[in-house]
Amino acid sequence: MNSTPNQTATPSDTLYTCHPQQMEWLPWAMPGAHFKLLQADASTGRFTLMIKFEAGAAAPIHRHVGAVEGYMLEGGFHYRDEPERPFNAGCYLYENDGAVHQPVSPNGGVMFAVFHGPVEGLDENGNVIGRINWKWHVEKWNAAGNHYQPTGM
Repeated sequence: MNSTPNQTATPSDTLYTCHPQQMEWLPWAMPGAHFKLLQADASTGRFTLMIKFEAGAAAPIHRHVGAVEGYMLEGGFHYRDEPERPFNAGCYLYENDGAVHQPVSPNGGVMFAVFHGPVEGLDENGNVIGRINWKWHVEKWNAAGNHYQPTGM
């Protein structure tokens, strides 16, 4: 995505590819984490990322407005309140919409993730203090010099 502009899919062009190994990692909304934007769809709100967690990274408490699917490629994480239930390399996970939790990655990791909607950061009383969605990712990605055009626009 850095060197080649992306195209919006049309009925005659329904295939989109990218090469994540050639893309730069950008700082993500979670401290100690970086992302690569693989795909975003304005009409569905879905977006697909590669996410890299540094050792010791801990997400703020957050809620998934849409479900999330993930596959751990390297390393792993667990939820702060369930350290006995790790998600390590080779693990697929599905988080229902409405899930509220706080992931922690003691040793770091890399994950492929499909978000089916936004993520809301919460304060200690459960109030929304921030929100990231497909648009946030596209704007951050393009501000770094990329030229991504989401589908569904």
